[in-house]
Amino acid sequence: MKRVGVAGLGLMGSGIARRLAGTGCDVMVYNRTASKTAGFSRVAASPKELADSCDLVITVVTDYSAVEQVMLGDSGIVQSKNRQLLVADASTISPSQSARCAQALRQGAGIEMLGMPVMGGPAAAESGELVPMVAGNRQAFERARPIIEKLGSQVFYIGEKDGFANAVKLALNLNIALIAIAVSEGITLVRGAGIDPAVFVKVLNSTYFRTGLSEKKGPKMVQNNFEPSFHLKNMLKDVELATGTAQQAGIALPVTALAQQMFRAASNSGLSEYDYTAICAFLARMNGLEK
Repeated sequence: MKRVGVAGLGLMGSGIARRLAGTGCDVMVYNRTASKTAGFSRVAASPKELADSCDLVITVVTDYSAVEQVMLGDSGIVQSKNRQLLVADASTISPSQSARCAQALRQGAGIEMLGMPVMGGPAAAESGELVPMVAGNRQAFERARPIIEKLGSQVFYIGEKDGFANAVKLALNLNIALIAIAVSEGITLVRGAGIDPAVFVKVLNSTYFRTGLSEKKGPKMVQNNFEPSFHLKNMLKDVELATGTAQQAGIALPVTALAQQMFRAASNSGLSEYDYTAICAFLARMNGLEK
């Protein structure tokens, strides 16, 4: 399985495409905005063309409407006659949405789709340090495994049921959202007390309670540096997917529901294009501490 297609060349998709090209794969790309394909030698004009030309297509797009268009649109993957094709969707969508696409491809074209959301950012994608989580047909997973392992050495197979990997991904992302809020509120409390919040972050990171977020993002948050590695608008989308999935399952996630409202308000206040840790800037604005 050498011919790999990547549909969606945002921050994550472009990193995945460059990683695979750098590890010996014959990579072909597709992106709705053609200008983003600059730098790649093989470019498809449509998802169907990508599917016709590849053994595995990895889709990495923003939301379900984009996934649906790439998978099931008029020039989508479902139109391909390539019966040897596998699809791995790395987009963050809900479990029910992932299952719907997998079933539509299976029934409409005889194509197996794996749900393959990943943990890690664009830098991890380029260095092969993502953490893929995979759900779907086990034989399809074993076929795709050599390529998936180029993206990260720790690959978790969640199970056969469509959508299972997406549920785990949403659970992980809601944890990130809540940690970002907790660190932001700590910074806000210390700043409001007249203390340099850099002290708070330094002490936090010397304790057992430090996190990767507090270590890598905390100093930037104190400096009001919210250059995006993952946009706040996308974190809002993921938290909303988590609350929607909880409602479908009939369970209560009260703190996640509050986080959804906070990220919605932050997005509406003009912070949607900044990093998700700009929730810290939103709290500063709320409390009259904005610089």
